[in-house]
Parts: sequence; structure tokens; C-alpha cells
Amino acid sequence: MKKYFLIGLFVIFATLTNVVKAQTFLGEAFVGYNLSQVSGDHWGIMEYHRSGVQAGVGVIHPVWKKDKFSIDLSLEVLFNMKGSYQGKKYHDGSVVDSTVITGEYDLRLNYGEVPLMIYFSDKNLASVGIGVSYGRLTYIRLKEQGIDITNLKKDEFNKDEFNILADVKIRVWKRLKLGFRYSYSLTPIRTIPYSEYNPNYAGEGHSSNEMIKQRNDLFTLRLTYVFNERLEDLQPDPYQYKGDNPKFHNKAVERQRRKLERKQAREERRKNRQ
Repeated sequence: MKKYFLIGLFVIFATLTNVVKAQTFLGEAFVGYNLSQVSGDHWGIMEYHRSGVQAGVGVIHPVWKKDKFSIDLSLEVLFNMKGSYQGKKYHDGSVVDSTVITGEYDLRLNYGEVPLMIYFSDKNLASVGIGVSYGRLTYIRLKEQGIDITNLKKDEFNKDEFNILADVKIRVWKRLKLGFRYSYSLTPIRTIPYSEYNPNYAGEGHSSNEMIKQRNDLFTLRLTYVFNERLEDLQPDPYQYKGDNPKFHNKAVERQRRKLERKQAREERRKNRQ
């Protein structure tokens, strides 16, 4: 399944490249801060306490343009840190079967990830995107009650992961954008008995044979820098008055005049410093 997914990504991207040869490929780099949890994690923690890093590079390819608006295809390669975390919850140090019960849970999962996104963009302001991604698990660390049990449990985790993504990014300065991304696993990362999910499994509606599918659930705050974007394309259109009230027209013209004078003054100071 992984092989066919990657082949599909390549075919889609190659096809669009041939269809829109005249368009420009833009390179981009990302760095982000993750807050994640695992749905169905140990004892139902279900809170975004696991922090991590997201970093990578990508290419953007415009597939349709009209005035300031465009539809863009993006292919990325990311390093992504996910997982779940709960600090010490019980401080009385109760002992069950020679294990001190603290409530601690620490799951760290690192992935190499390839997202394919489609963005609907206002070039001067914002982009909204949706997409899918394939991830390959590269690192596992699992602790329960403060005890490292990675070697006992690592074979339970699926190496391959498929996700659905939603993304919003806003231009904050020239080629720099601030974004917010949400990601959720389409396929389970691990399947465990309900008795592991909640040791008190005798509650109503559950049996010891019931299985829980765990999935990554992730929010990311991202900074994106686009390398070769033409800054002249980002300039606002010249002012054009379309009303019938000279008073408002004169005020708008005056604002434009002052703005131009400030720009000329900055350029003059820059030349004098050289």
C-alpha cells in the first residue's frame, strides 16, 4: 500500500508539471511547534501535552491563477515528532504487582512524512489548504509508570501511517508566512486490548476482548519561508477611485501621496548610508 501511495504522488505531481510548464516552482522551508495526543492512548489521557518539532522543505506549483487568486499544489518532506504525555498523577506511591503506580505515561513517535497539499490562495494575504500525507515511523520511546517498556511494545506499532491534513497560513512579512496545521491519522498507529487502555475494564459497555485503535492527533504552529517568490507580484494594485464623492477621492489621493513620499524618503536615506 505504501508503494502505491508514493507512486500515485509522483504521477500526480509529474502530470501537473507537464500541464503547466510555464508556471514557476517555488521552494519553501518549514519549522513548527507541535502539540499532540494519541486518541485511545493509555487510560484515555486525550490531552495535547506532548510537545515536539516539525521541520522540512517543500515545493509549490501553481496550477491555476486569476488576478490575485491561485490554486497551488504543494509537496513536502518533513521530520515530525508526535506522541502522548502525562506527568506523575499519583503521589502516594501505591504498589501493584511490584510496580509503583504514578500515572506517568510518555510516548514519543518520530516520523518521516510526505504531505501532498492543495491550497486556495490570496497571494497577498492568506492560503487555506487540505491534503493527505504518508508517514514512516523512525523512532519509538514508551514509558509507563516511569518504566521504559519500549523494547516490549515497539513491535505493536505500525511502521506506516496515513493522515488527513488541514492548513491555514497568513503572510506576515514579505516571503515569511505564519501557519496553523491540523493532522489526524486515517490508519491506526497501534491496536491494543481495552484492558490496556483502561485496566478497570469491567465497566458497562466494554469487555476484556474489545480492541482500541490508537491514532495520532496533532496541532502545529508553523513558520514557512518561500525562497524564490517574486516580491513584485505581491504589490497592491494602484489606487483607482470608483465612487462619486470627490471628498473621499481627495482623501484617498492624499494618503497615496504621503505613502509615496515616505517610501522615497526611506530610499534616499538608504542611498546616503551607502
